[in-house]
Amino acid sequence: MLWVINGLIYGFFTAIYLLFNQHFKINGYILGIWRGFGICLIFLPCLLFYPIPRDGVYWLLLIVQGICIGIYDSHIFSASAKFGAGPTSRFMAVTVLLTTFGWWLLTPTKFILLLGQGNVFVTLILILCGFSYCYWQMLNSQVSRAAALYTLPAVVALAAMSIITKYIAIQAHSLGQGLTYYLTVSTFVSGCYNLLLYIRQNAGNKQKYFKKILSVKTRRIGCILVSFSSLLIIAKTMALRIAPNPGYVTALLLVAPVFVYALNRNYKISDTVSVKAGFAMMFFLALLVLVVNGNYGVTE
Repeated sequence: MLWVINGLIYGFFTAIYLLFNQHFKINGYILGIWRGFGICLIFLPCLLFYPIPRDGVYWLLLIVQGICIGIYDSHIFSASAKFGAGPTSRFMAVTVLLTTFGWWLLTPTKFILLLGQGNVFVTLILILCGFSYCYWQMLNSQVSRAAALYTLPAVVALAAMSIITKYIAIQAHSLGQGLTYYLTVSTFVSGCYNLLLYIRQNAGNKQKYFKKILSVKTRRIGCILVSFSSLLIIAKTMALRIAPNPGYVTALLLVAPVFVYALNRNYKISDTVSVKAGFAMMFFLALLVLVVNGNYGVTE
């Protein structure tokens, strides 16, 4: 159950991650640049202690992971600034479904065994119906639909990241090697992704906008972001390495909206999305986790 502890740590830092730009409201690409290159720079010396992977597929996974991180970072930071951490965190709960069923698609023999268990399969269908209804209720406003649409690329990217992270972790010769190449190669690619999009966004006045990246305020905020993001990645990778299904770890992100909601209420920050529908949706996702993680014959 060590993956549960690391998964909960991952969920807590995800809440901080979401609240971060709700407060600072910095350009999402700038934070993505700092997060990518900053983490890479810190862990770059660790490459000296591990052999260079010779598997081309492994390098491809690292690069694709970096692109997914770049998409996730820029959209999450921008969504938190525009719509708030609360709505963003609840919409991100959809990632649990995408990750769980994405992993089943990659391990079809396990899903075929599931289909042979009528009670479990019907229960899953009922849970999904409840989830879908709550999600529809949460989208029952123009602002909510806009927030959901904006966070959709981040939802898909996070689901892909969770599955790829597991592959990166289990295919590495050791946990240290998997972490090191994730924290250097993938984060460097994510930094490049956000830098290119930032340049494209501000093609008219590059000098002015590059000053924003290195301003005193941005440097201070960037250093804070890099520090807790490093802990987030380490906890996430350790949890995904030993969890039977990456969807289980992603499900622990359900604690993030709880932390976000509690902190927002404490600081009297309003929410623009139905809180009841959001938490009801997460309730059904929690039931999904209980079914797939319980002793019901679902092993993946």
